Amino acid sequence: MRRRKLLSTAACALGASATAGCAGILENDSDGDPDQSDPNESAPNGSDPNESDDSGPNESEPGDTVPDELANQSFESDLDGWTVGTDLPEEPGDSTEKVDHGVTVVDSKASDENSSVEFYLDGSADDGTIWVAQRVDLSGTESVLVDVYNDEKSFNILTQVAFYAGEKSSDELVEVDFDRDNDIEGHSGWKTFSYDVSDIEGAATVAVGMNIIWETGVRHVFDNVRLE
Repeated sequence: MRRRKLLSTAACALGASATAGCAGILENDSDGDPDQSDPNESAPNGSDPNESDDSGPNESEPGDTVPDELANQSFESDLDGWTVGTDLPEEPGDSTEKVDHGVTVVDSKASDENSSVEFYLDGSADDGTIWVAQRVDLSGTESVLVDVYNDEKSFNILTQVAFYAGEKSSDELVEVDFDRDNDIEGHSGWKTFSYDVSDIEGAATVAVGMNIIWETGVRHVFDNVRLE
């Protein structure tokens, strides 16, 4: 896991007053917060965001026909077609509970149409990965693209885009399986991240999400996961 890069001020980690160096820390920041709801509330489709759902419609069985396009790529139909997955540490101390986290479809920001998916992670354990995934046939696909929103560019790197494309199913994935090379706080507004999948033929799991490397709570919005 990559460790935190640069320290701006102690106030950033403590969630004090919002500054340009604290962009992306949305736990206590009401300005520009994509969603002020309880991160542990169920997603709008009625599923529990704190549990991995390995029964999604795109978790194909051997012999099943795998689609060659991603379903519900802009989250206009809540989380239909997507499986939620997590690899989370336990809360610091003596607790055996996993750190707080959530996946929610929101309509406060979108790069395509009206909705997007918001990831929340409590970084108190300085670790954790959360994602959505589905199976798709990548034959003839060169790249997978995803749009990620960050309120304001910061030198403090709190989170990374987590991307995976390969043979493993969503429930088999762990943090080290993901490409985490792209920081989220290094840009402002929407940014498109592109991942080369030209070497993959046939059915594969495509997963996109967020990895946290800072001891604070962070929310970020993702949208328009697409094949090219």
